[in-house]
Amino acid sequence: MENTNSLLNYVLFAIDLILIWDLVRDKNIQIYEQTQNKLKFIIQPKLLRFIGFFIGQIGIIYLYAIFMFIPVTQLDCNRVLQNIDTSNIEQKSSKIICQLIEFDCFGHQKSQKQISELSGSRLEKQTKTDAEGKIIYKYQVQLLTKTESIPFRRITYSDYFSDKAEFIILKINNFLYNL
Repeated sequence: MENTNSLLNYVLFAIDLILIWDLVRDKNIQIYEQTQNKLKFIIQPKLLRFIGFFIGQIGIIYLYAIFMFIPVTQLDCNRVLQNIDTSNIEQKSSKIICQLIEFDCFGHQKSQKQISELSGSRLEKQTKTDAEGKIIYKYQVQLLTKTESIPFRRITYSDYFSDKAEFIILKINNFLYNL
């Protein structure tokens, strides 16, 4: 995360240096060709170029924020076989251990949560009302254990992507119940 912040700072600093260099140089008018019969020159407005560089910097910061604040979520689950010896009868059981990991778009790990004894997943439906009074449905995939309910990701799914949330739940539950 620190490397990407310093990269952003270097990019913005380079743009600022170019902007200052462009404002300082006194080539507002460039003459391309001047003869007795012909005169060609260009007047370059510095104010518009300054505004363009400024808006460009805002765009770079906005893109950076989008990529840094929307995490990539990964769920890694492993089934660990255990041998249980009860009164000379050996039984095999399995325990599922999962890790819920979030990455930024550059592949740097933002968070990690160990989930032991995952028992299932379900779809949680949330309703909100917008300014016009229209009801908006949001969907959240919840990972269920014996003691808690953990959101699969921070960002909820809209009605348009609810089928993707249902597909995730189907895959998780199929993994858990198919031994």
